[in-house]
Amino acid sequence: MIRIEEIISSFQEYTENKIDCSPIQKAYVLAAKAQPSLKIFPRNELQSALEVAKVLVDLRLDIQCIVSGVLNGVLTEGKISIDEVQDLMGQETASIVAGMHNIRMVFRVEDEKERIAEKMRQMVFASSKDIRIIFVSLATRLVRMRSGTRLTGLRITAIARETLQIYAPIADRLGLSHIKVELEDLCFSYIHPKESKELDEFRANNEGLHKKTLQRLHEEILKLMQANKIDGKVKGRIKHNFSVYQKSKRIGVDYDQLHDLLGVRIIVDDIDQCYKVLGLINSHFQPVTESFKDYISFPKPNGYQSLHIDVYTNDGVGFDVQIRTSEMDNIAERGVAAHWAYKATSNDAQVANENTSWLHDLSNSLDVALDATESLEIFTRELYSDFVYVFTPKGKIIKLQKGACVIDFAYAIHTEVGHTCVGAKINGRNVAIKTELKHGDKVEILTSSKQSPSRDWLHFAVTSRALSKIRSHLRKEERSEAEALGKEMFHEKIVELGKRTRDVLKSSELKSFLSEAGYADVSSYYIHIGYGKINLNDLENLFSPPSLRKKAVSKPPQRIQPKLDPKAKRAVKVSGIDNMMVKYANCCNPVKGDDIVGLITQGQGVSVHLKSCENIKTQSYDPERLIDVQWLRSAAEKLPVKLKLSFDNLIKTNLMIMKVLVAAKVDLLENNMKRIDNRSQQELKILVDNSEQLDKIISRLNSIKSVNAQRSRDYVN
Repeated sequence: MIRIEEIISSFQEYTENKIDCSPIQKAYVLAAKAQPSLKIFPRNELQSALEVAKVLVDLRLDIQCIVSGVLNGVLTEGKISIDEVQDLMGQETASIVAGMHNIRMVFRVEDEKERIAEKMRQMVFASSKDIRIIFVSLATRLVRMRSGTRLTGLRITAIARETLQIYAPIADRLGLSHIKVELEDLCFSYIHPKESKELDEFRANNEGLHKKTLQRLHEEILKLMQANKIDGKVKGRIKHNFSVYQKSKRIGVDYDQLHDLLGVRIIVDDIDQCYKVLGLINSHFQPVTESFKDYISFPKPNGYQSLHIDVYTNDGVGFDVQIRTSEMDNIAERGVAAHWAYKATSNDAQVANENTSWLHDLSNSLDVALDATESLEIFTRELYSDFVYVFTPKGKIIKLQKGACVIDFAYAIHTEVGHTCVGAKINGRNVAIKTELKHGDKVEILTSSKQSPSRDWLHFAVTSRALSKIRSHLRKEERSEAEALGKEMFHEKIVELGKRTRDVLKSSELKSFLSEAGYADVSSYYIHIGYGKINLNDLENLFSPPSLRKKAVSKPPQRIQPKLDPKAKRAVKVSGIDNMMVKYANCCNPVKGDDIVGLITQGQGVSVHLKSCENIKTQSYDPERLIDVQWLRSAAEKLPVKLKLSFDNLIKTNLMIMKVLVAAKVDLLENNMKRIDNRSQQELKILVDNSEQLDKIISRLNSIKSVNAQRSRDYVN
């Protein structure tokens, strides 16, 4: 059991007793106050809070982090308010605790995929403002997973899946390898209990052999270093369960056939000695040259540095070797947290910001993601990608995700360079913007003032920064187009009402109207009109007496389909019969000009169908019930018809569709749209005058790039 005194003592030790510890004690009292109603963990919640603080103390984090760890769940049931936390602990701590609370509240989303995506988004957004929210989140999740056996099977399995998708990769990206390893092994034991047990048994059965081999390697390498007058430490390790399980599955072999279950870490004084030791290892053992990775010259984005290589002994025992300095080893163990300790100097803070800049890029990308699927794809691409290192013409190293292309490099240099990129020279050779980059490439970007981002760029850009900048630019363009369309539609409506646009724009009535509807200015109103979010009929309120004026609304009310009175005068004549009740069939929605036929329905008069209606063809009607009907030339009647559209997901395309409907001056009765296989599927019901008007509308819709429009009918099978 952990006591608050242990937390304070550990904090005083690494801060050399130079930091006031009283906030930790105050936080403990505040957490104890919330104890009766705190239900985050299925055991002593206060003890769990101290365990969270212990994880943070072990990372040697600052006072706000430790305090936030103690208070991480006090807001859950409302007994303690955020104002109380702020008054007692300060704004910084209150902000971290509030961020944690917002992430925790995502559990209310029922769909698992949506919940995971939303939790991931909340964590990234909050942590891009304060990285310490991630530290506390990881510590809280680690403690929760450690106590997972107390939860029900289904619940802990769901939590484990979420942990593998969000928390473990974030820990890895931050360089917190020990937290990542423990989370993965815990999740593995909950999700695959049978395989986990088998692997535990394999390790137990081979424990003696593994220890003996590691001891032999330890002595052999130390002797080799001493013979070459190199001081250092040698540590042996066995790969953790989840890593072994993944590799076994990936290459399809049993555990005992894996050649690199064992690993050796060599820690020396300086970088020169790292490379000297590498030479000794390569000459003494049999190296697997293609496995060599130089993370000293090319550090990982989280600051991790080390030399990696796989080797074999003369008797065929395979193991991996990591070579690093003591400082590199500290960063490898504590990752970005090594730069966020209580003693962080301005230089440390700058390094920490450089190593977490990816969070801001990821946050920007997630901010413009369309749905949960795209959010998870962005998140996975950012956190699981390997990296390539390329050079600017002046020799500056740029780190990019593996698979990055010229356009990613351009945006890494500057947003405007990306926007205007038309190609590049790689090692002096002209290439296209989608050309993939390789380690060591020297890249010179070519630009043109006439160039601008294209939606096609989203298909080959890889980095979060590039994708977010491209989407942001496209969204601005679409906003501009929506505003232009909205302005045009506004003008047409004002003219229809018999007014002058110039006079209306200057009127106090319009200002009041926009204010009541919640718009900052008329441009914002235009944009909402263009996006189809405004009912222009609301403008009629402007010219009504104040007592009769309806309250302005910012969104159009639901349109209710009019019920057609079968006794009303129709544009259809039933052959040889007067005053017959007539209705139009909903299955095929005939309009004036179509070839039609009547079906006598008992008690309901005549139902008018298209002659080509499948319901007429397939049903075994008595021929005597079919009757000739004709359209009356003189009669005018707007009739409903259904359209089915398929098109790309560009807002611009949707705006052009609306423009066609506005130009045709049709009434929109229904508008249903959904996304299937990366295309928009839209079903419309509109009122038209005749088939000629309908044909023109369909023709104009099909003239829009990527749009496939056709008349839709609801047949009965």
